[in-house]
Amino acid sequence: MRDIEIVVLLRLLWQNKKILLRNCVIAFGLALIVAFSIPKEYTAKVILAPEMSGGMSGLSSNLGTLASMAGINMSNLSSNEAIFPDLYPEIVSSTPFLMEMMEVRVETLDGEVKANMYDYLDLYQKSPWWSCITTVPLSFFRSLVDGSKEKENEIELSKATSFQLSEKQMTLLSVLEKSIGVEIDKMTGLITVSAALQDPLVAATVAQALSSKLQGYVEKYRTAKARKDLQYIERLYKESQSNYYKAQTAYANFVDAHQSLFFESVKAEQEKLENEMSLAYNTYSQMAQQLDMAKAKVQEKTPVCVEVQPAVVPQQASAPKKMMTAFIFVFLAFFGTSSWIILKERLFKR
Repeated sequence: MRDIEIVVLLRLLWQNKKILLRNCVIAFGLALIVAFSIPKEYTAKVILAPEMSGGMSGLSSNLGTLASMAGINMSNLSSNEAIFPDLYPEIVSSTPFLMEMMEVRVETLDGEVKANMYDYLDLYQKSPWWSCITTVPLSFFRSLVDGSKEKENEIELSKATSFQLSEKQMTLLSVLEKSIGVEIDKMTGLITVSAALQDPLVAATVAQALSSKLQGYVEKYRTAKARKDLQYIERLYKESQSNYYKAQTAYANFVDAHQSLFFESVKAEQEKLENEMSLAYNTYSQMAQQLDMAKAKVQEKTPVCVEVQPAVVPQQASAPKKMMTAFIFVFLAFFGTSSWIILKERLFKR
């Protein structure tokens, strides 16, 4: 029975092939209009290989290999890091990070536009023609309702904080957030930083800046405790150095002033000053050693991230995918028309 039903349906569709063909051709034409109306986007990528600390050995290494095959990153479990690579996507999508990215200077490939990312997204980013159908009436309506309030509430980006942003700034931050991304390969641990924008040079510039700022953020986060300790030890070092110099000066002045005197009281005072100078020197020497150790600790905590693949200006657009758009439109037209033909035939039979 099923074979008979399929044959009947195919015969029904064949009888209405002109309608199917017409609708598919119309859908293909609409797909071309849509595909060519969407501005081209170029994607630039930077591939990073982060340092893996707290390495595994023996049985743990074998378990780590099996876990990586299952898509589980065991390096995070064995690492002493305060921030895992899995959190990098959350970092780049945070408002403070996006505000820093808005200050990046970019230049288009033709050299006609030189601006920061905020102005580039606001003034030079193109939109498809149908976006005007919704944005223009909505903007006009808002201008009538709000009047001059929006201009009064507008805040300069340099003075804005993540707690106080205008609606326009929030919109542009959202656009930038969708244009950048970070992907973590669970198998290899490689980090792919990408930026998709309408100009190839701008995309490469933003991808490289995104990589640099992300590495700087991670370095600052990981070395925060070690740098605080270093600042504290530097302060103690300077105090011990000052105390030693004062004790040294006091001892030298006393000896110079009492060279020809051999009283016991003078001798006792000289020994006292000499002991104070020796004690100050020992403290100063110990603090110098601790200072060197603190500097080494900061260096040890500083992450090493090898840039496997730097950003390269893309030669071909990554979007829109015209063939995929055409296929989806034609498929939907064929499926919708076929469903309508079958449904109409069954309704008429009843």
